[in-house]
Amino acid sequence: MDQFFGRAYVFIPCYLDGKELKGSETEQGSYVSEIADRFSEEISNRSWNQFERGALGRFSFNFHGESEKDTNCEQLPGDVYFTLNQRTQLCILTIVFGVTGEPITQLLDRVSREGIEITNGDERNASFYEYLKANHGLQVSGKARVCLSTGQKLLDILKPSIFANEMFESDVMESAGLLPTFGQGCWQENIAVYNSSEIYASKTTVLRYDSNLDNDDPELSGTSVNAIRRDLMLTFIIELLMFREASIKRANLRVTHSIQTDEKLELDDINDLMGDFKSAILFWDLDIFLYPSAQQLADRLFEKFDIDRSLETYRKNQSFLEQRVNLSNAAQAEKETRTINYIAIIVFFFEVVPLLFVLAQSFIQKQPLDMSVIYSGIAAISVSFVLFVIIVGIVRMRRLTKKAVRS
Repeated sequence: MDQFFGRAYVFIPCYLDGKELKGSETEQGSYVSEIADRFSEEISNRSWNQFERGALGRFSFNFHGESEKDTNCEQLPGDVYFTLNQRTQLCILTIVFGVTGEPITQLLDRVSREGIEITNGDERNASFYEYLKANHGLQVSGKARVCLSTGQKLLDILKPSIFANEMFESDVMESAGLLPTFGQGCWQENIAVYNSSEIYASKTTVLRYDSNLDNDDPELSGTSVNAIRRDLMLTFIIELLMFREASIKRANLRVTHSIQTDEKLELDDINDLMGDFKSAILFWDLDIFLYPSAQQLADRLFEKFDIDRSLETYRKNQSFLEQRVNLSNAAQAEKETRTINYIAIIVFFFEVVPLLFVLAQSFIQKQPLDMSVIYSGIAAISVSFVLFVIIVGIVRMRRLTKKAVRS
């Protein structure tokens, strides 16, 4: 029922964590060279640079089985490509599948529950995300999206499951089908800007229908260069939007981690946490397309993906963290003030009081005050004042040292 003919693109937002990402060499006419050409033709050069592209290789992915829990799935080869921004270390992975009649919704379901699995050596059902982390230092940060491109019309009964990224007639849901009103039916709107295709999108899935593709012409079917080139009119925009997803989610992950671990933070720590956010400003200006048609499609997809919902979450978490730091700093400042006051009282008691005693005794007995007593008193107070300043300096230095250790 959910058989599909065409191409499936899975876009995974990541960031590189301490490793060097090395890909295999690619040839002219490959996906890597084609999307690089598309970017150079469509995107302002002053906005996009320091990008590295490559291929991680071909993997066998679990694609479909008797149910979404099936561990003996039929597999399908998928080519994995990356686009890495060298300045921010944000990276978008793209898995490209050529689908020739296999059921498609189990793949969508696996993407939704972050359960993409591959064959890794002798391990049949290895987590793809764990493989990326262990072998390439890539941490997934954000929600993956799927773009389906086909030249064959899909059944209407299948579309709600596709745009929900759920398995059609799932055993988990007792084979219940989604209603066409799912998502208020917003995925039923054609947002294409050219008459060569129809484009429909939800928060997780984009469907491109192009009647010129996947028919009798092998040059316009499967993962042929010409088929991928036609899809790139859409997929290069999705990749760009995924960089914004990755930038927000990476910053939010760090803030959330600081909240959950309940570690003591200073204002400098807050500034460090905002570093990820500041470095990703590049991806906030989406008005970077050379052609208004591409800009319009990007704006519509941005609305559909609802990426800025994550930004609101980040702002709330950041505000909470700043309030906690301010309270912590206020409590620390009060504690230091009390400590300094105690020191001042001790200095006064041990140095000033004896001097006052000598002065009072001299006045009562009407005896002349020995100048050596005055000089020694002044010296003692001076030494005490120097010690007081040193102690205050030590307290300040300890605070700075703690900040340096945490950073």
